[in-house]
Amino acid sequence: MKINKLLLAMVIGTGVLVSQFASAAPTTGNITFNGALTADTCVVTNGTSGNITVTLPTLPAANLSASGTTAGSQAFQIVLTGCPTLIPVRAQFSAGSAGITTDRLNNTGSAGNVQIQLLNSASTVMTLSQATAATQGDVPVVTDPTGAATLAYTARYYANGGASSAGSVTSNAVYTIVFN
Repeated sequence: MKINKLLLAMVIGTGVLVSQFASAAPTTGNITFNGALTADTCVVTNGTSGNITVTLPTLPAANLSASGTTAGSQAFQIVLTGCPTLIPVRAQFSAGSAGITTDRLNNTGSAGNVQIQLLNSASTVMTLSQATAATQGDVPVVTDPTGAATLAYTARYYANGGASSAGSVTSNAVYTIVFN
C-alpha cells in the first residue's frame, strides 16, 4: 500500500514537472534588417580634389576683445554633383590636424585665444564634438533630380580664453558627405 502511494506521488510529480517544461518552450520571432547601398558617389565640384579653402576677413584683434565674442563671418559651400537623386545629404565634420576643442576648430596660427566656429545653413552653431552629422546640427539638403546639391555653411572667428591677440589664424577640418 505504501508503495502504491509512493508510486502515485511520483507519477503526479513527474506530470507536473513535464507540464512545466512544456509551457517553458522558447518564444520565437523574426528580426528584419533594412539598409541601402548606393551605386553613385557624390563629387565635390568646388575646390580642388574635394579640398576647399575658406578665407576669413582680416579684422583687428580688438573685434575679439572678450571670450565668447565672434566676428568675421564668411559663408562657404560644398557643391555636390553625381549624387543619388532625391535623397537627403549633409556633411559630417571631424578634426583635422588642428583638432577640435569645445565644438570649435583650434587655431594653429600665431594669433592667440582664437578658434574657428562653424554654423549650419540655418545660422545655428554646429557642435563639432558630436559623432554624426545630425547630432552636429547639420541641416540635410535633398539632392535634385540631377543628383546635385549645395551645402551651405558659415565660418567665423571665436574668441576663446579671453581677448584675442594679433597674428595669423589657420585651422582645418575633415568633412564626409553622408546620406540620411
